[in-house]
Amino acid sequence: MTRWPPIVLFICWASLAHAYPYGIATTSFPLPAQGCNFCHGGGIAPSVLLECSDCGAAPPAVAPLSTHEMKLTIFAVGLQDHGGLNVSSALGTLATGGSFSGGTQTLSGAAGLQEVTHTEPKAAADGMVEFTFLWTAPSAATVATLQAWGNAVNFNGNTSGDAASMTSLDIAVGDVGTPSATATPSNTPTPTPTGADACPAGLDGGCVGGFSKGSLLIKQNVAGRERLVAKLLKGPALGQTALGNPLDAPLGGSGTAYSLCLYDQSDQLAGGLRIDRAGALCGGHSCWQPIGRAPNDPHGLGKGYRFIDPSLASDGVLKMLYSGGGAGQSKLILKGKGPSLPAGLASALGSSAHVTVQLRSSDGVCVTLPLTDVLQQESDIFHAK
Repeated sequence: MTRWPPIVLFICWASLAHAYPYGIATTSFPLPAQGCNFCHGGGIAPSVLLECSDCGAAPPAVAPLSTHEMKLTIFAVGLQDHGGLNVSSALGTLATGGSFSGGTQTLSGAAGLQEVTHTEPKAAADGMVEFTFLWTAPSAATVATLQAWGNAVNFNGNTSGDAASMTSLDIAVGDVGTPSATATPSNTPTPTPTGADACPAGLDGGCVGGFSKGSLLIKQNVAGRERLVAKLLKGPALGQTALGNPLDAPLGGSGTAYSLCLYDQSDQLAGGLRIDRAGALCGGHSCWQPIGRAPNDPHGLGKGYRFIDPSLASDGVLKMLYSGGGAGQSKLILKGKGPSLPAGLASALGSSAHVTVQLRSSDGVCVTLPLTDVLQQESDIFHAK
């Protein structure tokens, strides 16, 4: 197979005092190899994640000339809670679009190619700055390497207190066929989904409540494009280590593991998944990162921690964010995708009038949120808030 030049995506922004608060093309980068760090510095390098929202399971593969939604997530670090982007491509075509395309535009860049950039810095939501854009694959078979710079800025009017990180994603372009829909289940009983080995068979009434908002979305209707999103928001006052510490494994600790447990209207376990990667590496970096300071920092505690695993090695979990705070400020977000998600989660809740979401730590602490408003309920789709 002929290997074509890679797609190169540079993602960066400038603060209000610099030259490009309303968008930048790669032709304006002083040193592309340094990305946003040529101008921005003094901050904490963020965790960044570049993914294809609809390219199927890892590793992603697409058909020639097909159009796909790409997503860049920048995890906010303390006061570095704003972001923007520049995207350039040497192969295929870039355009604005997707579910988080607000605040983006196209500019003419190198060789006259259209690039996607910001119209103004975007504020973080739920601890993340998220941008989407559209990429149309080239017509010939190739392996496209997407590279992305994500810059976390503090929006203080200059370039101090900011920092950027780079990530990459390989996408194969070729004949991938058409994904088939998941077969309609028969009338035989659905087995309890795997991945819930640490979840009690019945609802735990001793978990910490107090979350006033949340949601659960499970989509398992297309093979290879499964999706799960669980959110527990506006919770009680919780500290950085209130749910354990997955960051202490390199320091001789055991490292906390987590289980997401789902219970039906009878308070019986419908299924769950588990994250047990304390001390492990994901994409060459620690799977777990602190939000702000680490728990052992002599200057004080941070707010929480985040987990990112593009390999989906823990029951299909892609990312988890836990952020503590005062009453009404704590939150927990977990996202998973692909065939590694435990099978049958949606069907196990197919007839349930409500669902209770509980997150358990291996340290014996758990939080809980009942969701009573069922928005969509099918054999392979479940959505409640």
